[in-house]
Amino acid sequence: MGEGKRGKPGSELERLEIFQELATEYFSMVALFEPDGEPPVHSAEAERRRWLELFRAALLRKFIVRDEHVSLKLVVRALRLCNYSADRHLAEGADGVVALFTPEMVQGRQHVAPGEGPAPDEGPGEGPAPDEGPDRFEDVLYGRLLHGDADRFHRSAWANDTVRLSAAAAARFDAERALSAALELVRYGMANNLLKSPRTAGGEGGPPGPAGGQSRPSSTSQYD
Repeated sequence: MGEGKRGKPGSELERLEIFQELATEYFSMVALFEPDGEPPVHSAEAERRRWLELFRAALLRKFIVRDEHVSLKLVVRALRLCNYSADRHLAEGADGVVALFTPEMVQGRQHVAPGEGPAPDEGPGEGPAPDEGPDRFEDVLYGRLLHGDADRFHRSAWANDTVRLSAAAAARFDAERALSAALELVRYGMANNLLKSPRTAGGEGGPPGPAGGQSRPSSTSQYD
């Protein structure tokens, strides 16, 4: 399943601009609600913490699921395409972000164990996660927070168990390492004017190609 056309950014540079603002907002939210110690079990503070974890996971989703417009998979592709000057820090940093990808980023909506999926820049996963399997935040989001889907509602009854919910949340929040690294790269590229949309990289405002004044072709086949 690929990126949908509805709401798609007009350029890869716009994708990075949107990502930068949304990722900055996300980490501002995380810092604002930073927990202070472990609350007593079955307390009002423990219940508040549970809801904060749910909302935090919902906000994080758009950076994880590969067909979302600001997913890290598409952000890394945009970084590579917009790196018109072949800046080494951006190039190596993009590879570093890929190394931090979680299984969900690699396989989309299909949850698999690390090492079982294709490489991050290969084609899409094999489809939605099957009904059976471990605790999944997607079931909580679509069954309880966003849609109220009956099948996912029943599958996500485990989310009422605070211990299981916290464990599942901790696994999902592993994605924040890749998100933070990508945000720092985009900030670096924007601050130093190292990023341009592929539409202009070899045209107006872009550098000449390596030979005969020809523009350098942009190869995207390995990312699409």
